[in-house]
Formats: sequence, structure tokens, C-alpha cells
Amino acid sequence: MVILAWFVAVILAGIALLIHMWREAHVHHIVSEEVDVPNLPSSFDGSKILYLSDIHKRKLKKNDLEHLRSRVDWVIIGGDVAEKGISWPIVRHNMSLLSYIAPAFAVYGNHDKRAGTVHLESIFRDTGVQLLKDSIAYLRKGKSKLCLVGVDYRSRRGDSLLAELDTKDCKIAIVHDPLEALHLNAPVDLILSGHTHGGQLVFPGFGPVFLNKAYRTVSSGWFSLKKDGNDTEQEGKMLVSKGYGTNHLPLRLCCPAEMHLITLRVLSSEKP
Repeated sequence: MVILAWFVAVILAGIALLIHMWREAHVHHIVSEEVDVPNLPSSFDGSKILYLSDIHKRKLKKNDLEHLRSRVDWVIIGGDVAEKGISWPIVRHNMSLLSYIAPAFAVYGNHDKRAGTVHLESIFRDTGVQLLKDSIAYLRKGKSKLCLVGVDYRSRRGDSLLAELDTKDCKIAIVHDPLEALHLNAPVDLILSGHTHGGQLVFPGFGPVFLNKAYRTVSSGWFSLKKDGNDTEQEGKMLVSKGYGTNHLPLRLCCPAEMHLITLRVLSSEKP
């Protein structure tokens, strides 16, 4: 009887853990934060960006997002809105909803390329999401502008795109893979990235065991873009999102799904 009781307890604990992991993967969690952005024009101070990446097969809910329509200036999508074998109506629904919230911009991730860019480009075009494939868009507030640079997945054109811009321009780059972002040499004020899912399954005290070692130092969160302590050119920051969807298993552990409501702020030293 004791052995049977232990067996039942283990089974119930396993079921409870799976339920918890499923909930973490499907929670609607918006991380609200402010970020000081070098070279940000004063007219952009307080502007808000809804940023999300790695949606994959997850279907967005209008009830979760429609309240942001009057609060968000732009939506930025950091790649992997699809994956191979996805039901395309889900992608179309998601992109329609995001472009309804605010003007939306996206880059490709690795799974997008595998899913099929012909379908995706059609969906982006039909839903009004602007695809930045090694290209630049200009966000405007009054007479001021902000440069939004979309770097295509596995592209090597990031530095050349940034070099086209005036050194005084404020530059936000969307780079799906954070390691590719860290290889940029041209100064940039803010990078928005994803790809890692934060490790997705993170064991306490052990970390993200299934995440490639190369990504463990940039698995999620905010990071300085300075190459070292002597770097005086890179003053910006990079955000690596844990992502809103999942890859492979629809489960997460100690790494809940997230999207970000980012308020842009002028550096204190640059305020009049």
C-alpha cells in the first residue's frame, strides 16, 4: 500500500507539473518597462511600443490586446510569427490583430523562412504589417523622426544599413537572433531581439538546460551593447524577449510567455 501511495503521489505531482508548464506557456503576460534611449528626440519621450516575438502557433486573443489600441504608438514584431506546418489563418488573424492595435512592423525569424516566405509576404501585405527585410522605416512625431532598421535573419547587411543613417539619428534595430545583434559594429541605440524563448524550460539552480551554450549569456532580459569597458561608441541596450509562443512542446517552466510594453525615454543627461 505504501508503494502504491507513493506511485499515485508521483503521478499526481507529474500531472500537476504538466498543468503548470502548460499554463506558463499560455499565460498572457505583458511586461511594462521604461528604457532610456540615446539620441531619442524629445518629441518621442513617452512614446510606447508593443514588442513581441516568437509567436509561432499561438493564437492571439482580441480581448487581451484591444485595450492597448489607444495606448500604443507602434507594434514591433521580432520574428517567428509562423513555423513549418502552421495553419495560415492563425498567422493572418494574429497579424490583423496586431496591425489593428497600431502601425506594425516585422522582421523574419528562422522559422518564418522554413514556413514559407511567399505565404508570409502575402499575409503581411494584406494585413498592413510592414515587413522590414534589410530595410529602414521612419517613425515620426511632429518634425522629428526615429529610424527603425529591420535586419533580415542571417543577413550581414546590418552594419551597412546603419551606416546609411546620420550619426545623430536615433536608431532602433530589430534583429531576431541576439548573437547576430551582438556582431553589429555600427552604433545603434536600441535593439529588439528574441529567438531564445528564454530557454523555455528553465530548471531552478541549473538554468535553461536545452538552450545552446552560446545563447545562455543572452537568454532573456536587457543587455548593454558595449563591447568592453573602453567602448565609447555603443551606448545602447538590447532586449531579448522570452517570446510569446513555444517551440516544439507547448510547455514552459520557470520561463513564462511574455510580450513587452516599452516606454521610450530621453536620457536624463539629454533632457533640457
